[in-house]
Amino acid sequence: MADNRVTRIGEAVDRMLTVDMASRGLIRTLYDAARASNGGRPLALTAAERLRAAAAPGQPIIIATGIPVRGWFSPAVAENDGPVGAATLGRALYVALGAVPVLICEEEQVPVLRACVRAAGLTPATFDQIAAARESPHAVPNRGIPVAVVQGFPADDGAAAEEAHRLLQRGPAGCVSIERQGANAKGVYHYGRGEANKRDIMAKVEVLFEAAKAQGILTIGIGDGGNELGMGRIKPVIQEAVPFGRKCACPCQAGMAPEFVPDVLITATVSNWGAWGIEACLAALTGDPRVLHSPDTELDVIRACTDAGGVDGLTAFVEPLVDALPAKICAYVVEILHTIVANGLNPPALFRQDSPGAAKTA
Repeated sequence: MADNRVTRIGEAVDRMLTVDMASRGLIRTLYDAARASNGGRPLALTAAERLRAAAAPGQPIIIATGIPVRGWFSPAVAENDGPVGAATLGRALYVALGAVPVLICEEEQVPVLRACVRAAGLTPATFDQIAAARESPHAVPNRGIPVAVVQGFPADDGAAAEEAHRLLQRGPAGCVSIERQGANAKGVYHYGRGEANKRDIMAKVEVLFEAAKAQGILTIGIGDGGNELGMGRIKPVIQEAVPFGRKCACPCQAGMAPEFVPDVLITATVSNWGAWGIEACLAALTGDPRVLHSPDTELDVIRACTDAGGVDGLTAFVEPLVDALPAKICAYVVEILHTIVANGLNPPALFRQDSPGAAKTA
């Protein structure tokens, strides 16, 4: 019974994540392809199950996010989609699994990501701080502090390989990418309308994910437009059905479809929503609704991101919009996900199989 309930929650969560509120006319194509590549199973639930199976308390889970959304202007210009979801997912991984979230982005975007993490309820820290706290003779048992490591990742290819090696030596349970542009076959990063971003400012996160996958470490990609890291899992569909998927608008002419193929791909109307889907499914799997952050926390994190300079990815205005959707709409989606989890775990009496009224309404 419990497994059936969780599966129903997973199905409902995926449906919520793919409501085309942005009216782009694209998400159904991406979702159907991603789901087919996942054996027909719900996407967010699959990611949550695999993270839960892989992680142990105190183990790192790496979350990569951030896009220099106007790279020609400054690599510090971060968009609200990505950092917001990374921060709340980091919180969920701590609450549900006792994991240590490790958030990485371009060095210039670290201040934005730290602001999001604080608003989500976590304290930004370093690996050294965490180790010193664990070893301190003054540490009080069962009185830990919810922390997240937040650090930049190199844009230089050689330095990226070295940093990837260092991070993987720490034994992460998984690597999750949220709204990061993925490199195509020629190593070019693209915006959603096929234009090239500046390669020399992009953190070379692919190096980390490729090395992690080679070592058997779980890799998860989350995206909403077809140009994100992890969309290589459905590359033929992107090339066929997504504008600029096969032939981009930049001189490389190789299309914006990324190359990297993750273990699990989540497609959502907004990439942040994909992170919430994992949170909701972890809440269902653990039976703890607190794993999914609250609507008020969502508003707090979006505001913190904006206050730190985060912009709407479509308009580039410094305002509390995420892919042109107002913050309150994002909070409503979180509230709906809470309702899905609550009703799924504890169905109203009329819908319970053991309810006297169940037979009458069957």
